[in-house]
Amino acid sequence: MQRIILDTDPGIDDALALFLALASPEVQLEAITTVSGNVGVELTTLNALSLLTLTGHTEIPVARGSGVPLVRERVDAAEVHGRNGLGDVTLPAPEIQPVAQHAVDLIIEKVLQAPGALTLVAIGPLTNLALAVRREPRIAELVREVVVMGGALLVPGNVTPAAEFNIYADPHAASIVLHAGWPLRLVSLDTTMLAELSRKQIAHMTQAHSPVLTFSKEILAYYLDIFAAPRGQRAFHMHDPLCLAAAFQPDLITWQPMYVDVELTGTLTLGETLGYLANDTSHAPNAQVSVGVDSERFLRMFLERMGKTYA
Repeated sequence: MQRIILDTDPGIDDALALFLALASPEVQLEAITTVSGNVGVELTTLNALSLLTLTGHTEIPVARGSGVPLVRERVDAAEVHGRNGLGDVTLPAPEIQPVAQHAVDLIIEKVLQAPGALTLVAIGPLTNLALAVRREPRIAELVREVVVMGGALLVPGNVTPAAEFNIYADPHAASIVLHAGWPLRLVSLDTTMLAELSRKQIAHMTQAHSPVLTFSKEILAYYLDIFAAPRGQRAFHMHDPLCLAAAFQPDLITWQPMYVDVELTGTLTLGETLGYLANDTSHAPNAQVSVGVDSERFLRMFLERMGKTYA
């Protein structure tokens, strides 16, 4: 059983990652922490609360986190995810409220209380994790693992030609997280772009008319029809669900030890991730980086669990 804190900025693919976590018997979701990213932190927090209400998991605590990056100005991805972050689909008002504790404090407290037991899965900008490890460096030694969706090493970025969105949104936080010394897996665009959910698969998955599957159909339709189709994109890239899956089924992915750094000063390359191969003895690896994925097996698992749990 993987005890996970999910740090997230819901987000269409974040919502699917949360649904997968709740549908996976290997996962015990300890808490959700929110961060500014796809939309502002007020909306990402509201979205997390509403998604838990939709799934009936109102027992899981949600802690609101950072609303601005460490250094750079705030950016968002509302163009991709809709003005509310969830394809402009309106959910019922949440039945729960955020806990009083800030996300950074919750992360620190829970890791200190359960040494070696908790995995931090970060599928948004890394502001909360950076602040937590800076405030309490001991968590780097006490966390079981950190699994991050971010970066683009051998493929183009998805927000600039050089940079992936989560890293670009707070590159200084990403730099801190990459160099914190904790066990780190980096699930980058190199593999998430290979995990494509087709319209046919979506139609099959959403044949049932349950609240979760109907909502999934609506947010995916927004992405594919409003954002993707005009750009010639025909499938939905499962960035965050693949990262979540990597936390409990790491053998879905082929990993390579690598030293990874982030460009912090480039005018055109801010947020670019640079990977040095393990045979570069001048740079000791600081992460296990995704270099391949069994996308067919991953998608089959995702679709089976969505159908079994939410139909």
